[in-house]
Amino acid sequence: MVGSCFLLAAALLQSPAQRASAFLDAGIELSNRGRFQEAAEKFVQALALDPGLAEAHYLLGLVRQQDGRADAALQSFRAALKINPRYAPSQARVCELETGIARSRETGYDKALISCRRAIQLDHNDPEPHFHAGWLQATVGNHAAAIQEYKTVLRLDPKFARVRFELAMTYIDSQNPENGIPLLEQVVAAEPANTNARFQLGSALVKKGDCERAVPLLETATESAQKHYLLAGCFKKMNREVDAASALAKVKELRQGADARMQAKHLAAVAHGKAQAGELDGAIASYRAALDLVKDPTIAIDLAVALLKKGEAKEVVRLLGTETSPLARYQIALAYSKLGQSAEARSALHLAVRESPRFVEAWYQLGVSSLAAGQREDAERALRTAIQLRPDESAIRLAWAEALEGLGKVQEAREQRQLATKLPK
Repeated sequence: MVGSCFLLAAALLQSPAQRASAFLDAGIELSNRGRFQEAAEKFVQALALDPGLAEAHYLLGLVRQQDGRADAALQSFRAALKINPRYAPSQARVCELETGIARSRETGYDKALISCRRAIQLDHNDPEPHFHAGWLQATVGNHAAAIQEYKTVLRLDPKFARVRFELAMTYIDSQNPENGIPLLEQVVAAEPANTNARFQLGSALVKKGDCERAVPLLETATESAQKHYLLAGCFKKMNREVDAASALAKVKELRQGADARMQAKHLAAVAHGKAQAGELDGAIASYRAALDLVKDPTIAIDLAVALLKKGEAKEVVRLLGTETSPLARYQIALAYSKLGQSAEARSALHLAVRESPRFVEAWYQLGVSSLAAGQREDAERALRTAIQLRPDESAIRLAWAEALEGLGKVQEAREQRQLATKLPK
């Protein structure tokens, strides 16, 4: 008893900076044991006491990145850099994330390259920023610069994932197959199941006229119309007319499906742009046109989001009523909530979290819906689960505080409200 009192008194005598450092150390220990969400809670508590802890911002950013929240992760890494502009690990992560964003949006390459160059300046011996810089240079056609970056990666870390493949493709794109082919051969030897590498090596060999070596590679490569077109050409050279005719028939079949998929992808991208600009009618029309071409559940969910923004909840229920994926059930639950059918909404959310126990947004909505229905214990359980999965979300913590207060846990509710006001952005 005396020992416990002594420890409590010692803790109370610590300054906020000392307590923040203790939370940081505890979070690092939890991270080392693979308990990342618990670690995030410690980082949040550390930052609530000392917002100037660059390392805590960085480590919280890593958890956010692992959760797939690129924008939130970037905020954390930039917060660390604002405190310490020479924090190389944070700059490396900004380089990585901005490169990923540029890749997905097919724009913003120059901005990402500036981030990667800054990361290289801060730590020239980190191979990852060199790799991302190489990819960015290759994408904008600066092949010589890309090759130098990839060579630097290999010098720093000969086992760095994907670098031999990217270097090989840069050589081939710069009309230098003599250097590219041996690298692709190394990739295929090391990764026999890499069907894309098998296709690229087979394609390069066809261009050199080496069909004997190309055909076995192409036959086991990624399925595509281009693969069968190359095979048809080789089969004709090898006097395998029946095989050539079969390959050409496959080209025709695949191109028909590919054309529809490509058109649907374009329409969905157009719809996404319109939705972001607030042009909901145009977005909905484009999403529907894409769905007419291919029955893609991700396009259907994007359409549901646009419909909900426009207030067409009944149409969402009709559109996704037979879908069983957690994302679809989540959208259905939101639609039911807008229609005032809270029991149906909670039922859909229960199914969503049962199939996807780490679906934070579904747990949050389940908690909010249960709270509105007066089911305080159910609400507290759902919101506690949500905050355990995402400790840095102020809206979840405030809703949890409301549920705690409803259960008479006034002091705990007050503590959670105070912490919510201090959470990092």
